[in-house]
Amino acid sequence: MSKLLLTEPLGVMQLSAICKKRRWQTRLAALNKHDLVKAVKEFDPQILAYNTLTADESLFLTADSKVREWLKRNNRSLLRIMGGPHPTYFPEILDKCDLDAVCVGEGDHAMETILARVEEGAELDGIPNILTEQNRHWQKEVAGDLDSLPYMDRAVYYEAAPHLKRIGLRSFLTSRGCPYGCTYCFNNAFNKMFRGCGPILRRRSVEHVIGEIKYVQKYFPPLQMVRFADDTFAHKVDDWLIEFLGRYKKEIGLPFYCLMRSNTLSEDMAKLLRESGCISLAMAVESGNERVRNEVLKRNLSDAMVIRSFENARKYGLKTFGNTMLALPGTTLSDDWQSVVFAKKLKLTVPTFGIFCPFPRTELAQYATDHGLLNEKNTLDLGYGRKSVLNCYTEKEKDVQLRLAYLASIFCALPDFFLPVLKRLVNYNLTRLYSLLGSLFVVSATAIHIFRPVISFNPLKIMRIALDYWKYQKQT
Repeated sequence: MSKLLLTEPLGVMQLSAICKKRRWQTRLAALNKHDLVKAVKEFDPQILAYNTLTADESLFLTADSKVREWLKRNNRSLLRIMGGPHPTYFPEILDKCDLDAVCVGEGDHAMETILARVEEGAELDGIPNILTEQNRHWQKEVAGDLDSLPYMDRAVYYEAAPHLKRIGLRSFLTSRGCPYGCTYCFNNAFNKMFRGCGPILRRRSVEHVIGEIKYVQKYFPPLQMVRFADDTFAHKVDDWLIEFLGRYKKEIGLPFYCLMRSNTLSEDMAKLLRESGCISLAMAVESGNERVRNEVLKRNLSDAMVIRSFENARKYGLKTFGNTMLALPGTTLSDDWQSVVFAKKLKLTVPTFGIFCPFPRTELAQYATDHGLLNEKNTLDLGYGRKSVLNCYTEKEKDVQLRLAYLASIFCALPDFFLPVLKRLVNYNLTRLYSLLGSLFVVSATAIHIFRPVISFNPLKIMRIALDYWKYQKQT
């Protein structure tokens, strides 16, 4: 069970593939689409596995309580387990939700062992990365040999959302792990938690990735564009990348999109990506203030490096999608304006802006708490489309920041002399209108420029996707 998103839930699909490899049946229920109690009645599972993000905790608590009530009324039982980012950093959800177990970190090997234990009627204690009421001292592990894992189970996703199968975009992972120490990200906390358990950055073999793409081409058409979902697709031009992109161009030959970082997108890298079929990429800005970017966010990216990376992208015709955060700890509204102006200077194809979310137990959220900028009870009140929860801003400033986040994408596409108009508009109480206009612009620009091979420019279709995106923002 998870939330249904436009891009495939790769972790869920991987675990489903592991289950099916052991001849278990699986079904995906999504909080924003399905009635969980009804799904449990119809499918009658032995195991109910939750995949949970921290911002969605309340939604899962509500859904789980309804399941527990139904089980109690009907004198039924099933094994309830939670995995994903939330229990990894908040394992106390085990008691809060009265679960049978939680998975902390990667669950690939753990899931296979859990299935074996259930088949044998044995307890779940002593499984690496698994916490139970009886076993609070857990052994840590990360999956080392990614080639040993089965291809992701896309059937379970398209059974839950058959209309999304018609969109010819499919996501793949060529690696796991992120070596960077960005303070706002869970990856940094994950690396510290699993230090000493083996390499954090792991790659699949070229053969295994190419094999999965061909498998998807054959069994889950149409495949018109590939999305590489790695946190950073390539860190340097090395033997693996040269071999992979050479084979990809020759054997797959489809346009692709990937996620990059300014320090990795050298001119040689941009040229190689473009020649191999890359047409668009995501590359975050995060802050237009170099001090904030490096001292607060620990991105270790100079202004010159960021500017040069986007110049490299433009030189080789790579369309760029990138986010910038507003309302960061230790910054002012003036810094937010500086970030907008800097992002505009970079000439991103699709610039997006969001309000900083202080995800609990990340380094930056702890910094905000330690400096009295954040009340701990607000740390779970998160969402992309909400005002800042930091107390260093006035309510008026928070309103201006939110309106700026919605409108800035549009004004980055306009000549500089429109910026004074933006400064006036953000003072008007038209937040919902700005949110809708911003959503329509971002979705349209993304469809036209970033994923053009898979999304035909149909104004009505674009409007429908934009409205769905806008509603999703309101729910988060």
